Amino acid sequence: MGVALELFISKGYQGTSMEDIAEAAGVSRPIVYNLFGSKDAIYLACLRDARQQLDERLAEAASAHANGQARLRAGIDGYFRFVEQDRAAWRLLFGGGAAVAGPVVGEARQLRFDTVAKITALLSPLMPQIALTEVQMQAHALSGAAEQLAKWWIENENVERPVVVDLLTNLMLRGFEPSFSS
Repeated sequence: MGVALELFISKGYQGTSMEDIAEAAGVSRPIVYNLFGSKDAIYLACLRDARQQLDERLAEAASAHANGQARLRAGIDGYFRFVEQDRAAWRLLFGGGAAVAGPVVGEARQLRFDTVAKITALLSPLMPQIALTEVQMQAHALSGAAEQLAKWWIENENVERPVVVDLLTNLMLRGFEPSFSS
């Protein structure tokens, strides 16, 4: 899967063939087919694994805090630690080089929305007076802002992670603060 991950990132989903994966892994194409069945299946396996790693980082970081502001900051820091420490997985999830088509699109989209649902679950207990729909919208906004800031940060690596985390935390707090319960 590591070989496939690197190929999907460097050549994109469309530009990667099962032959490429087999050759790079030093195995025959039938072995790759026996293990995964199709290019879609190996791509989705890579995507699921990367998404699980991200979700675990977010949950681990954020769930250690009961306070809304601390939980938000810790979750954002967990996300940027993931960007910093597992760049290949982040690029697969968000880098844009792995455009997918066909049946893969639906599951890729669902995995992304599942992460946002987990963000919602981390935030909603801290905002009991806010309608779930509004918390979901805030979670989507947070997710999108974090993704775009990460893309900028990768191009501006001289900026240290705590600076990026503080910026996004402060930006999001301006929108979340009226919603958090004390």
